[in-house]
Amino acid sequence: MVIAGIEIELIRKRVKNVNLRIHTPDGRVTVSAPRRTSEAFIAEFVAAKAPWIRKQQARIAAMPPRPELAYTHGEKHAFLGHPYPLEIYAAVGRPGAEFQSDGPAESPEESRLVVHARAPRDAAEIKRHIDRAYRRELQQRLDMLVPKWEQRLSVQTTKIRIRAMKRKWGACRTRTGDVVFNLELTKHAPRAIEYLVLHELAHLIEASHNDRFQAILTEHMPDWREVEATLNGPR
Repeated sequence: MVIAGIEIELIRKRVKNVNLRIHTPDGRVTVSAPRRTSEAFIAEFVAAKAPWIRKQQARIAAMPPRPELAYTHGEKHAFLGHPYPLEIYAAVGRPGAEFQSDGPAESPEESRLVVHARAPRDAAEIKRHIDRAYRRELQQRLDMLVPKWEQRLSVQTTKIRIRAMKRKWGACRTRTGDVVFNLELTKHAPRAIEYLVLHELAHLIEASHNDRFQAILTEHMPDWREVEATLNGPR
């Protein structure tokens, strides 16, 4: 749909309220709305927010582009909110990747991402090893955080999965208790990872992003909006 000169992606889903989100890095606008909400109401909703939407899109457009990774020695890769220089060596034994730090995990001073590869100049192999290391690290944190928040929220998940996703940090199927987390989360600070666990599990109590849902987040993580902003950019 195009409303007030703004192109939006309309998503009909089982929610109680109309929700609008602006995505980085392209400034794409999505609106999720209950299935029975009229297009006239949605158009009025978006038109009222048009000046704010354009302002946020301009802000996103002014952001410097994220450099493409080359997977070469010395390149920096994010891990838990910190840059880790990449070190690549020819594999003598089993190939793989590992995040190493001589300082505290929360603030590594001497940190590095070490990869042992059969073909040290093969970017595809290097990326594969690094992605596996990201997945392993995220799984370890989810193994601790999911039970913690299941207990605090008095909810129960049935399946936890990790996937590479372009448009979402996580997803929760409220009917089945199946929760999916974005592999890219491993690049962000531990607080952001914990927020996403809280966010997705809170959907097992309230499916939509309405006032009740936001109240749950505020009760358990008062600064959730600031934490969310580090992930989603302006919203």
